[in-house]
Amino acid sequence: MLRDMFSNTTNDVDNSTSIIADASASMLIPTRVVFYIFLLLDIPSVICSLILLYYFIRLPEVHYHNESNQIIIYLLIGSFLVTSLDIPLMLPYLHNYSYIPSMAHPNIFCIFWIMYDYGMYSINLWLMTLACLERYLRIFFKQLITHNAKRHFFLYYVSAITIVLFVFFWYLYLIALYPCEQSQFDFTQILCGFPCYKTVGSVTIQNTDWAIADLLPLFLSILFIFILFSHVFYQRHRVSKHLTQQNIWKRTRKMFLQLLPITIIFLVFNMPLIIVGLLAISNPWYNTTPYFYVNSLSYCLSLCMPFAILSRQSVIQKRLATLLRLRRLNRTRPTNISVMPLRLGNTVTVRRSILATGMLDGL
Repeated sequence: MLRDMFSNTTNDVDNSTSIIADASASMLIPTRVVFYIFLLLDIPSVICSLILLYYFIRLPEVHYHNESNQIIIYLLIGSFLVTSLDIPLMLPYLHNYSYIPSMAHPNIFCIFWIMYDYGMYSINLWLMTLACLERYLRIFFKQLITHNAKRHFFLYYVSAITIVLFVFFWYLYLIALYPCEQSQFDFTQILCGFPCYKTVGSVTIQNTDWAIADLLPLFLSILFIFILFSHVFYQRHRVSKHLTQQNIWKRTRKMFLQLLPITIIFLVFNMPLIIVGLLAISNPWYNTTPYFYVNSLSYCLSLCMPFAILSRQSVIQKRLATLLRLRRLNRTRPTNISVMPLRLGNTVTVRRSILATGMLDGL
């Protein structure tokens, strides 16, 4: 994802490189700040993702019996793959400002890292587009996907697999197979610099990559979000006049609110990146310090995604609340109780430790 949103032509590469070099000093302090932000957010984000994945698998009422969570699980997995591998690979650079290759084949690692970073960003954008479309169809055209097994299979499985395969082969071609001479990777730069198609490749390829992998899914997501919001508010207006549709509105409201926090963080963390990318078309300066800020901000989408998902999972929240209460009860607390012996006439006072053993079964 740390990529130029709109690549310069070959003649402009030297100019943009000098601009980036001039701005590098001004980014040293922000880089250290970004390092600590990523570090502090990444650990709880990974833990939250693992907890959600555990309960999505363990609890049938939030997975098998609630198909509306299926696309949500895709988004969770996509963000987890970023926070568990991509961001940890960036932390050494953000902390030391350089990479020291210590592996046997650093060039292969750079190719893998660039493919992984570019690919996961594009996959998550397309999955968000799929989530918005699925939620709109499930709320307002539920019969189209629930009463037809082929449509259901296509929406929830074929589309997701197609997204992953398309993005994978697209970047496999651009980064590993594209007919351009890849110079030595710059191990002092994050993502080892840029792949050759970004610097000496065809401008048409560069712009097509940006449009297909970034701009198009973002535009479709915003379009579907706008249509969904408009239709939901229109239905709310109708329900206020027809009390018989209250049950329909309750179902609509629940499914709409489940996606709402996800759409909010999606727009907040992605729109600045696209805006700066568009501004960089006419002014390469936007590819320096402004781009560093907004591009770092875009990683917060994956960091915050698990918490946005958890905020609308009431069943999992109740399980976690119960688990925390039992953990507190698990601490030994001596209590006085009265026991009446069978053969003695007096009351004997004993001390017992209340333990919550056995109460954690089923969590």
